[in-house]
Formats: sequence, structure tokens, C-alpha cells
Amino acid sequence: MGEAPAIVRNWRSVLVLGALLAWMLLDEAGVARALSAVFPAESPVLHARHSLAEMFAQHVAITAMASGLAIVIGGTLGLLLLTGAGRELRELVENLTSLGQVLPTVAVIALMVPLIGYGTETVVVALAVYSVLPVMVAVVAGVGSVSPSVVDAATGMGMDARQRFFRIQAPLAAPVIVGGIKNMMIINVSAAAMGAIVGAGGFGLSIFAGIAQFNYALVIAGALPTVLMALIIDRSL
Repeated sequence: MGEAPAIVRNWRSVLVLGALLAWMLLDEAGVARALSAVFPAESPVLHARHSLAEMFAQHVAITAMASGLAIVIGGTLGLLLLTGAGRELRELVENLTSLGQVLPTVAVIALMVPLIGYGTETVVVALAVYSVLPVMVAVVAGVGSVSPSVVDAATGMGMDARQRFFRIQAPLAAPVIVGGIKNMMIINVSAAAMGAIVGAGGFGLSIFAGIAQFNYALVIAGALPTVLMALIIDRSL
């Protein structure tokens, strides 16, 4: 028998990873027993004030809002840079947006605190700023990778600029753009854990509580579902 198509293997992986994540969210007693068996000297093994389901909802909200803003802003900037006027500003815009990439995520979050204050909004804005560049670069690279001969052929068929973009360039550029968005979302899932240091919630609550208490069970209880979320995104897109 031949090897199964990649898409089949991907969805099988997603189902397995999703089932494990669902078990952690729906059966905290079982998770607690498992962690107690692995770390018998640790207590508590789960966060005392927030359930895994609550932290999951907070983590997803942060990631989704930040990624959505990055897609809208980065996608718009990428499309603008592809216009005649935008090409002249490409280097300047890329340099400005790359400033957010130079600084560590925690530093970007810290810089936002004096401007916005503590809470979810601060982390969402910081992660969005950090994520604009990957999306913008993916849009520019994706559309730029379309062969000029294909565009010329579409022009010869009588298509205008809008028709060429939506019927030819966008579909051919989609794999590159989706790849950039996928990488951005994976980074945001991981970086969202840093939101706990400014009161935004998420699985970082368990991770940082574990670090403060030298409690490995709490660290694993927050880190494992975060890793599962990132892997699900990686295997889904």
C-alpha cells in the first residue's frame, strides 16, 4: 500500500492532538491525577483560582484578537506596498514594522503598559504590533512569487488589475500567505503566555505560578495545552 496523502496524516494528527487537549479541558480531575503521579512531591498540581478551561478561553481570546488585527493591518500594508506608490515606501515601512520584531515579546508588552495599562488589551496590541511584519512580508512575497508571464497572459485575455489579482495572483499566492499567517499564529499562541505578567490571563497564569513556586506540575499544566494549541494550528493550516 502506498503512503497516505499528507492532508490525511495532518487531520489524523489534529484529531489526536485535539482529543488530548479536550481531555485536559474537560477532565481536570484526571489531569490532576496524572500530574500527581508524575510529580508526587508537588502540590498543588493545578492552578488554585483558574480552571484549565478558563485559561484556555483567555488564551484563545488573546491569540485570536491579536492575530486578527495583525492579518488586517499586515494584509492591508502588504497590498499597499504592491501598488505603484507603495513600492517606493516599501523599505521605509518594512524598517518601521521590523522594530517590533527586534525587541523581545516581553519588552513590547512592557512598553505598552504605560500607554494602555494592565490587562488583555495591552497584550493584544503588543502581539499585533509584533505580528504585522510576518503577515505583510507573506503578502508581498506571495503575490511577488506569481510568474510575470502568468500575469501577462491574464492581461492578454482582457483582465483588468482587479480581475488579475482576485482570479490569478491571489489564488496562486495563497499558499505563501497562509504559511506566513500560520507561523504568525503559532508565535502568538506561545507569546500569549507572557500576558499573565500584566494580568491578561491565559495559560501563562499556571506557568508563571509554577516558576514562582518551583512547582513543575503547574508549569506543565500550563505549557502542555499551549504546545497542543500550537501543534494543532501547525497541522491544520
